[in-house]
Amino acid sequence: MSSGTDNRVDASRGSLAVTGVSVRYPQRGTRQTSGVLAVSDISFSVAPGEFVAIVGPSGCGKSTLLKAIAGLVPLASGSVAFGGGPETRVGFVFQTDALLPWNTASGNIELALRLAGAPAAAARERAKALLARIGLAHAADLFPPQLSGGMRKRVAIARALAYDPAIFLMDESFSALDAQTRIQVGNFFLNLLAQSQQTVVFVTHDIEEAVALADRVLVMSRGPGRIECEIPVPLPRPRDYHATRFVAGFGDLQQRVWNALPASSEPMP
Repeated sequence: MSSGTDNRVDASRGSLAVTGVSVRYPQRGTRQTSGVLAVSDISFSVAPGEFVAIVGPSGCGKSTLLKAIAGLVPLASGSVAFGGGPETRVGFVFQTDALLPWNTASGNIELALRLAGAPAAAARERAKALLARIGLAHAADLFPPQLSGGMRKRVAIARALAYDPAIFLMDESFSALDAQTRIQVGNFFLNLLAQSQQTVVFVTHDIEEAVALADRVLVMSRGPGRIECEIPVPLPRPRDYHATRFVAGFGDLQQRVWNALPASSEPMP
């Protein structure tokens, strides 16, 4: 998405306001207005440079909410507003890396830039610079099947970075990685954020991950999802994706989030 031609610094760039958002999924043979309510009357705001995690039980609408913010699903009601206006650039990182297997690492990033209107030469140079930034300059000509899971995830993040987004929307972005790779990629991402100060809305089912990464955790109810509560995470930064879990107060914050989650309706085995 274009950022326009005004070069003045917008102090609100990267802010987000979600107001009264509800989403309905249509049932076959019915109108949109009579579909299944997925999320209901959700409101929250995110400040520029803030990292907000969203947790909740399976099926509560976490991913639907993120897609609604990104404009990938229509709103039944409510509004989503970005600081800087509707042309604000948004990067979306999915659970799967979603790389095109017939394109190289560089080609995947270049394609994203070309679709955004960048000339071929500029896209090539930008992709080269991004791959160097994420430590994968040597892998520019490799195809996704030749990359490890952590390398593919870094390329996916670089592809999102290519747009110079003010806001990152991330949907279970590290969940498919093994434990060691998740720590490596998590720290890589935290280091990127420390440099760029981008805003992040991060959906996860992992309470530890939410507390380790976020400035604030939003807890959703069972579906149709609503915001049950928000829990500030006043842990010092910079943070380490793994070592932060052993900082004083981490366990108490994790327990607060756990206690705020709706009780399971499933009987224990």
